[in-house]
Amino acid sequence: MDSATILPKPWIREQALPGDASSRRYVRLWDRHDRTALLTFYPKNVRGQMSRDLEVRAWCGAHGLRVPFLLDHDLGEGWAILEDFGPDDAECALVDAPPSVRRALGLQFIAPLVTLARFQPTNSPAWNPPLDRSRLRWELAGFELWFCRHQLEVTPSPSVGYWLDELAGAIGEHPQRVCHRDYHLNNLFLLADGSVGLIDYQDILVGPDSYDVASLLGERGMPRVLEKTERIQILESWAADTDAEAGWLDRWRLVSVQRGLKVLGTFARLAADGARAYEIWAEEMVRRIAPELASLEAPSELVDLLLDLSRRRHPAS
Repeated sequence: MDSATILPKPWIREQALPGDASSRRYVRLWDRHDRTALLTFYPKNVRGQMSRDLEVRAWCGAHGLRVPFLLDHDLGEGWAILEDFGPDDAECALVDAPPSVRRALGLQFIAPLVTLARFQPTNSPAWNPPLDRSRLRWELAGFELWFCRHQLEVTPSPSVGYWLDELAGAIGEHPQRVCHRDYHLNNLFLLADGSVGLIDYQDILVGPDSYDVASLLGERGMPRVLEKTERIQILESWAADTDAEAGWLDRWRLVSVQRGLKVLGTFARLAADGARAYEIWAEEMVRRIAPELASLEAPSELVDLLLDLSRRRHPAS
């Protein structure tokens, strides 16, 4: 379905939206009463993924997660029309809120994680392979390839690879939960009824218990909107509300570093494809995790690489 296609009733107007990191395309639709919906279009090369994605959506909705309602779809043509949560995601909600209430708003965004924590990982559908030691290490390979070799034109020494092996191995031993896998503010929406809407749920899988909260508190706009003390308070609430096992703070620190390095690789790959908007998030991630790497006794080569990059882009005044 595209601009040359007659829209199904009752939709009379459309506007293309910026895409995400996938090859899916998105269009906002309007009816004659100015009610909206979102059309997701799957190109032919990924059309086989559509039925599985709709299964994930249905499973999430049946298990208490507030995901968009399915309004219409055509598997053969590769499109689905879903409920529109609106243009303002959780980052917009936090930025627009007075600073005095932002922490309270941030606390609301752990509600879906509380729901996910109730699921038994052994009973969860296996749409995606688990984030075990090997897959965690595979995520870090993107950091080595795209961030170090491609963007910085630096070949990491074997000591860096060995340390990343150990990091993935340690996290692979963490308690397991069902994870959204990309749980950041731009995939969350504060809805009118007070619930938290969730999108981009297709990659749901079993992984480390602190993986999603590490993403929520450390990525995209969250570190800019909330102070570190406020984010730690949200982390403490997450641990209490989800009955996190003892040692959750140390696990969160490790996962935050692993997830941060993984994200740097992803952002570098997207920037190489022309998506330059990701670079500002990458710079902020570098500044945040460089001190953490040092405290975790990462190879000095890796720490110096990130610290030098941060200093070059943000010299002291």
